[in-house]
Amino acid sequence: MNPLLITALIFLALASTGWYFYGTKKNKFIASSMSRDLEAILKPRTTNYVNIGGVIGYNFTYALPAPFTSAKGTMTMSPRHSLLYLPVSLLMGVRDRFFVNIFTKKKLRAEAHLVESSYLGKARIEGSENMDSRQVVNKGKSYTLLWKGEDLSFDLEKLLESLPEPGFLRHFCVYPGNKTFFIHLRPQGGNIKGDVEAIYERLQVFYQKEKE
Repeated sequence: MNPLLITALIFLALASTGWYFYGTKKNKFIASSMSRDLEAILKPRTTNYVNIGGVIGYNFTYALPAPFTSAKGTMTMSPRHSLLYLPVSLLMGVRDRFFVNIFTKKKLRAEAHLVESSYLGKARIEGSENMDSRQVVNKGKSYTLLWKGEDLSFDLEKLLESLPEPGFLRHFCVYPGNKTFFIHLRPQGGNIKGDVEAIYERLQVFYQKEKE
C-alpha cells in the first residue's frame, strides 16, 4: 500500500480520535452549563435527566415550586464529537437547541406567540392564520408577534426588548389551554441564562388578574 495513503489514514484516525474526545468534553460542558443555569433560575424541588443519543442531548423534567407545577424540556447539541459529520450537520443547519415548557397553576390571559420571523413556518402554530399579528425588529432581526383574544403584543415586545441575547430566541409562547409557557432558544456555547432569566422574570405579566 502507498506509504502516503497509510500516513494519511493514520493521521485521519488520530485526528478523529482526538476530535471525538474534544467534542465529547465540549458537549458535556455545554449540557452541564445549561442545566446548572436553568436550575438556578427555576429552583426545582426535584430534577430528572434522561440522556438521548450519547453526548447529543438530554430530556429533563423538573418539579417546581408554586405558582408553577413542573417544567419539561430538551437540550440538544451539535455533533461536535464527529469530525466527519460535524461540517455536514452545520451545512444542514444543525445547531445547539434548547426547549422548555413551564407549567403553572395560574390562569393565563390569552394565547400569544413571539417568533423569529424566519422561523415562523417551522413553528407550526395551530390557528395562526386566524390570529392578529404584527412585525417588530430588534437589533436588525425581524420577529412576528401573534395573539388571539386579548392583545398581548405590547407585553411580548417588552419581553423581547428585555432579552440580553434576542438573537438566540426562536419562539416564546403563552398557551392558556394547558397553562404553559414555551421557550425555544438556539443558544451559542450553552448560553441560555440571560434570556431564560429575563423571560422568567416577566412571566407574571401574562397571568390573569385575580378577582378581589
